[in-house]
Amino acid sequence: MDQRIERLETDMTDVKTRLAVAESNIKEIREDIGGIKDNTTWILRLLIGGLVGAMVAFIIKGGLM
Repeated sequence: MDQRIERLETDMTDVKTRLAVAESNIKEIREDIGGIKDNTTWILRLLIGGLVGAMVAFIIKGGLM
């Protein structure tokens, strides 16, 4: 019986350690996702700005005339 309790305590300690590592990894992943979102936002802004600039240049040069 004592061995069983000791084994359960050891398993519980292992589970707590793994949980702490998993929580740390999740925090890092969330930070990475936040960075990716920021980069994606700037890429989208650049693309839209480029398209608007191209349309303005096209209109200034005479459009479809």
